[in-house]
Amino acid sequence: MTTKTDDEDSSRRNFIRKSVAVGMGITLNSIDVSESVGHEDGKEKVDLSDKAKKLMALFNLKYPIFQAAPGGDALAIAVSNAGAMGAMALTSSTPEDAYRRVTSVKEATHGNFYVNYILHFDPSSLDKALEAGAPTVQFSWGIPDKTMVSKIRAANAKLGIQVASKDGAKAAVDLNPDFLICQGVEAGGHVQANDPLMGTLGDVLEVAKNIPVLAAGGIATGQGIRTALKAGASGAVLGTRLIATQESEIHSEYKNALVKAGDNSTVFTICFDKGWPALHRVLKNNTFQRWESAGCPLPGRRPGENDIVAIRPNGTNVERYSVQPPLEGFRGEITELAMYAGQGVKNIKDLPSAGDLILRLWKEFENK
Repeated sequence: MTTKTDDEDSSRRNFIRKSVAVGMGITLNSIDVSESVGHEDGKEKVDLSDKAKKLMALFNLKYPIFQAAPGGDALAIAVSNAGAMGAMALTSSTPEDAYRRVTSVKEATHGNFYVNYILHFDPSSLDKALEAGAPTVQFSWGIPDKTMVSKIRAANAKLGIQVASKDGAKAAVDLNPDFLICQGVEAGGHVQANDPLMGTLGDVLEVAKNIPVLAAGGIATGQGIRTALKAGASGAVLGTRLIATQESEIHSEYKNALVKAGDNSTVFTICFDKGWPALHRVLKNNTFQRWESAGCPLPGRRPGENDIVAIRPNGTNVERYSVQPPLEGFRGEITELAMYAGQGVKNIKDLPSAGDLILRLWKEFENK
């Protein structure tokens, strides 16, 4: 009786996987099927693609993992110092606040972080963020104009643009960005996409050619990162999984709600629209359920519309249906507010430190 060697088994697995890919109409050059043998604990490990290595070298990373913008500065620092790419949301920051925050995060990290602007709003603090030394600027919900791009290039900063379609990718590529983020409708928060991630990623990769593309939307595990990279992405963007950490600035009751969430816990809706009437994915809560049971009425006819459900640390009120998520220091009916979450929330079972989480995700990535 003959026995197969590890190399023969590996070759056979690769042949099967390639044959399946061809049968599904997937081009092999979009999937990294490289693997190594002789693995620890009998588990299979996959080598990083050249695309992922290029991304990591570009931003001085240990891991091809980007944080989505929400979460606060402490989280950005923790993610960066763990070897991934931290993120700062600056859309609502004043120029002075942006300068202070960027300076602080830059001093606490090796510069592997980016600042994000939502282009449904004026990026009024961009100049001061660049003056403070923001190393990378990423835009979502729009394509930056040439003046913005010129300022970023003049500051020797890198440029990223989030897209959600082939046409969006074409418009972004015309500006010669350093990277693209391809978002799928599975994402949490205000969702630019209308289609599933894996239905869009191939189109964006085709347009991007040699420009690194990161996958975003519903990714919360190392296996999810692995799937994105196998589909041709250079890296993965994680939002919900990273705000469910000790360093995140969101309220503890919000964090606990993320941990308790299950398979059917999120909804893609227009419910929480005070401040920004855009589609978003949130955890289902009492505010949403009351609104839905009333027939999803328009503003002016919604149940409890003028209720004050929480108070910020500065004493200002937060009304029901506000876009404001509950942050540290908020008081009141915390879980009545918008608790943004992607479809990957079902995989969140604890609240580790960001550093421990990054290491865990990478172990999951490496081992099937």
